[in-house]
Order: sequence, then C-alpha cells, then structure tokens
Amino acid sequence: MIVKITKGARKNIVSYGKYTAKTMHYNTITMDDVCEEIQKNCGAKASDVVQVLRELVDVLKHHLQQGNRVQLPFLGTMKMDIESKAFENPKDFNPAMHIKRCKISFIPQSYKKHQTLLEDIKIDKVIYDK
Repeated sequence: MIVKITKGARKNIVSYGKYTAKTMHYNTITMDDVCEEIQKNCGAKASDVVQVLRELVDVLKHHLQQGNRVQLPFLGTMKMDIESKAFENPKDFNPAMHIKRCKISFIPQSYKKHQTLLEDIKIDKVIYDK
C-alpha cells in the first residue's frame, strides 16, 4: 500500500494546516481480471465466475433494498445506509427533501479478532505532497 501525506489547504475544514495520510490507488482491477485470476486458481472457468458474480450483484441489490444486511463468509457484511439533512419535527420528514444520499456500508469479516481483508497490510511507500 502506498500512502500520501498532504497538508490541509482549505480553510473551512478541520484539518486545515495539519497533515493527513491518504491511500494512493494506481490501478483498477476489472471483473475480467478477477475472473481470469480465479480461473487460474481453481477449477471454475472465467465464464462461470462472471455468471456467479453477476447473479450475486442482483441478489445483493434485492436484499439490500429490502432493508436486509447481507453477510458473506470470509468477505464481510454489507448494508444500505442513508444520509439525511436534519429536520425539526418527525412529521415534517420528506424523503425527497431530507435524504441526501444512499450508500452501501461494508464491514470486513472479522475472525478471531482479526479482520481477514485487513490482515497483513504493509505500507510499502510514503509520498509527501509538496
């Protein structure tokens, strides 16, 4: 993992004038890349993996929109969340006016006090913003 150190330059943010660390992402791994790698590691063909992943997306969407959490072993749990504007009276709630956005929250799977997706992370390089 590569980390970039930057100084907060916007006066209206809490970190103004202070330094923060952010991860750098250089590549995007596509579904084709994932399918090819899985095909090399097990007996499933890439076309089988694509079919399963596409179906997984449909199933996840259905259950998340129904208000369910979806837990996938060795991966984690996903759930739908919303961010809303504040309002004075509960009777005044209007979804179109008060919901700012919907998002999916992901909680990595924990196993024996370790988060399997977050295990063995090493910082390989630190970049300092000028």
